[in-house]
Amino acid sequence: MNNDEMSTTPTIETLLSRLNEWGERFTNELKDLKAGQQELGTGLGEVRTGLGEVRTGLSDLRNGQEELRKGQEELRNDLNAGLRRVERKIEILNDNILTVNADIRDLEVRLEKLEAESLTKN
Repeated sequence: MNNDEMSTTPTIETLLSRLNEWGERFTNELKDLKAGQQELGTGLGEVRTGLGEVRTGLSDLRNGQEELRKGQEELRNDLNAGLRRVERKIEILNDNILTVNADIRDLEVRLEKLEAESLTKN
């Protein structure tokens, strides 16, 4: 071995050793990154599944809300129909009361006439 080879061999070996260390370190970091990526993929799948469940739940809520609106509309219609019937009955009762009051007034007038005639005859 010549002098140049003797002086460069340790340097080359040191460089190769460092390159091997870097290679191992990069390989380990790459493995860690792949594992992290796999975990992220799994987590993303779970998030997508959860989002699907949320969408399904939201759809169910919207359907339930629509059913409630329909029920509310039916109740409103039934209530309005019932109130119209009650209003008509009140109008009929009012008319009947007015008729009875008018009849009572007529009877009072007749009674007054009869009493007046009875007093004048006596």
